[in-house]
Amino acid sequence: MGKPTLHTRTGNLDWNDLRTVLAVARSGSLNGAARELGLQHSTVFRRIEEAEARIGARLFERARTGWRTNVQGDAVAAAAAEMEASALAAERAISGADARVEGVIRLATSEMLASDLLPPLLHRFLAEHPGIELEADVSNRAVDLTRREADIALRATARPPESMVGRQVGELRYAFYAARCVLPRRGATPVLQELPWVGFDDRLAHTGIAQWFRRALPDVRPRLRADSLPAMLQAAAAGIGAAALPMFAAAQEPRLVRISDPIEGQCMGLWLLHHPDVRGNARVRLLMQWLADEIPRELEQLVTHGKSWSCLAACPVQRRRRRVTPPAPPRHAISDPP
Repeated sequence: MGKPTLHTRTGNLDWNDLRTVLAVARSGSLNGAARELGLQHSTVFRRIEEAEARIGARLFERARTGWRTNVQGDAVAAAAAEMEASALAAERAISGADARVEGVIRLATSEMLASDLLPPLLHRFLAEHPGIELEADVSNRAVDLTRREADIALRATARPPESMVGRQVGELRYAFYAARCVLPRRGATPVLQELPWVGFDDRLAHTGIAQWFRRALPDVRPRLRADSLPAMLQAAAAGIGAAALPMFAAAQEPRLVRISDPIEGQCMGLWLLHHPDVRGNARVRLLMQWLADEIPRELEQLVTHGKSWSCLAACPVQRRRRRVTPPAPPRHAISDPP
């Protein structure tokens, strides 16, 4: 029997099966892989079964806590990752050389930026460039630009990834906001420590503003915690409590009143990011430049002319203690000697 050819040695491997193995290895579950691949749970399970049958070995240890690759699974996942990286590199090279000012641009950003900053900017951009279509990936997760999950990412971050090309296009400042119904009677200055609050849950605990909040108001126990800034804004507007919010978004909500000056030392850089391989793409460059020019002006306009831009009061963190003057010592009467 002759030496097996390359086709013979790899004929049992199927790319769809391999990328499914890779997705399960990355997510640690069938459900996570199904979400990543846009497939049904049953389809993912079937592909894993088929891949193991073709390779002739089990690839995962199944447990209630999730699916974990064994030694064979690690080898297959590593090979699939190399194949994926090569395919994506080729795709980026082709996309990066595209000189057409038409086609699709995938833009990834967060919920708050997508709802409160970008709509008017993208409306004007698309009106001027009718040959371009936009796909928005709106979530608070960090997309992987290396894997072509997006062409451009607009993110608020203190440390953008070193592997990405980007520029800072603005700063997001924070202040305290509340609905009028949670504030004290008219004419009284709210004391932050005494207000009801909407706070950050554990998934936002790593952010600079959440850490600052814990240090500045250590005794506050929020009535509601959320893992989403838009959810916190809506809860504050509904009267559940005050909240620390990005000024550009909160200033547009007429049910809110700003109850503090901008929080000193708490601002987040707003970055436009893309992979180095797509810098030659004409439509990507066009949108990058458009947003870099328009975002600073739009942020300033929203903060200074929003519906709740005016400051109610620079509220103290806690009520100042009254200075109590000690009573004067009693004066003793001096009687004449007998």
